[in-house]
Amino acid sequence: MENVMVFTPLKNINEKQKIAYLWTVFVFLSIILFFLFTKTSYQKIDAVFIWILSCIGILYLAQKPYTPLGDIGRRKVIILGIVVIIFSFLNIPLGFGNPPYSIGDFSIFLAGFGLILVGAYRIRSYILPVILPLFAIVGFQVYDHFLRHEDLIAAPLIPPVVLITQFLLNSVGIHAKTAGNLIWFNSIPGAPIYLSIVSDCTGIWSMGTFTIATLIVMTSFPEAKSRKGFLLIFIGYLGTYIANLMRVFIIALSGYFFGPVGIIEQTHIHIGWIVFTLWMVIFWYYFFTKFLGLTLFPVKKK
Repeated sequence: MENVMVFTPLKNINEKQKIAYLWTVFVFLSIILFFLFTKTSYQKIDAVFIWILSCIGILYLAQKPYTPLGDIGRRKVIILGIVVIIFSFLNIPLGFGNPPYSIGDFSIFLAGFGLILVGAYRIRSYILPVILPLFAIVGFQVYDHFLRHEDLIAAPLIPPVVLITQFLLNSVGIHAKTAGNLIWFNSIPGAPIYLSIVSDCTGIWSMGTFTIATLIVMTSFPEAKSRKGFLLIFIGYLGTYIANLMRVFIIALSGYFFGPVGIIEQTHIHIGWIVFTLWMVIFWYYFFTKFLGLTLFPVKKK
């Protein structure tokens, strides 16, 4: 059995690239199918970005020479993958996952399956980008479990959001008042609008997602660790925070123009992932193409 291709080192870098492309396609087809049978949530968008950056790292590493895993290393990685898959189904009974089966739990399953594939083909360099989504999801779930009992981390972030949102509303001619974490003003239809700024409104989840994305990029692309690279990451954090402020501001505007029911409720549900998605796409596209000069797919020579 040791002579079967799946358990032998790859012959050349083209085979390694082929596996990277097939894995990327498999990941996103799996996520699309998962989306079709489950409800939309903000956490799904976070998971998608984490997997996008993970696959970008794999596609990048696919173009580099590699040192295959030895027999012992291969077995360890495959066993770890099996353990991770089992853990993906035990995560909810342990109290960390979101029943009945969330994108986070499914991402853990994908990471475990990816480890088995990496071990089978002995591709050492793929281990880290494949397993990083696992660390990200488990980290988020542990943090979410903590927040269910304690809001102390997010509490200091609420007053700035309240004050900045009030300033933005007043700057466009909407006379808004605040008290504690509450913002209120009158809508054009005449009904009062009350916005309660809670921990979910502070952008703490978006900042967490951006942090995970940054760790994946910095781990997969050592050349990003430069003065300009760290400056761009700082701009990325700033933009992520501003994107969240824009989310709250747009929700307030929808209430001002259309009243306290209907449009404002739909805006509250969807505007967060739309604004965050636009910012992440713009920022990381610039970071990869303009700063790193990255070409994920080999350019065919004429």
